[in-house]
Amino acid sequence: MELRRTKLIQQLREAREELLNINFATDTSRYYRAGIGYGNVSNPYGLVDDWLNKWNPMFVRFNAFPGGYYLDVAIRKSMEGYEQETDVEIFNELRPIFVGRIDMGLSILDQKYEVKPLLEDYTKRIKDTKLAELIKEFNASKDIASNLVAMGFRTILSLIIQEKAKRVNPTSNTATCTDLAPREMIDRARNDNILSPDEQRLVNSFVSTHQDIYNFVAHRPNVLIDKSEVDTMVDLLNKLLPSIIN
Repeated sequence: MELRRTKLIQQLREAREELLNINFATDTSRYYRAGIGYGNVSNPYGLVDDWLNKWNPMFVRFNAFPGGYYLDVAIRKSMEGYEQETDVEIFNELRPIFVGRIDMGLSILDQKYEVKPLLEDYTKRIKDTKLAELIKEFNASKDIASNLVAMGFRTILSLIIQEKAKRVNPTSNTATCTDLAPREMIDRARNDNILSPDEQRLVNSFVSTHQDIYNFVAHRPNVLIDKSEVDTMVDLLNKLLPSIIN
């Protein structure tokens, strides 16, 4: 049984890695069912379905393993209703749910398995050296230095927007500017149509409702943020980073 357990752990880790590497914006999927993405048209739902089909034998073995459960079924249940959804941001938002199912399976097989924050997985995939280093420092400090983290987060947000611009429009003002001031960077991105509608909505909402993080803590005396607001920053990073890491 231990040999089977070891093999399943290895395969679940590999499946997890492949799931994180899917680029819902540019990868292509096989024909899934009539009327859904085919050929050169990227189909986010089909990409996850392709991934599930590839690893189906492993899922079957896991389901039958003592303590196992229908892991693939749980993932498919999370996808219900999105068969014809083509918005990549929706699937970037669903991906942490899928990864969480895999982590649950790994925890069943290996009680010593440590479930790491998804942000750590995203950080490993960031190509820009400065952005990757700042997020590593953000991760290391967020539980002990929330105010310094908030000030650094402003630069992180600007760098994420600029990285997205390099992919969407490499010659745009957003992609080529050297000033990382967040307010100006956000304005440039809006003018250059860099962010998707959902991303723009997230950034706008953050700026309007979290002025203490975005502005006051860096520019006004006697203003400090509550440690609970670190979760707000982490949540925004988890939603923005997938579009620049694959």
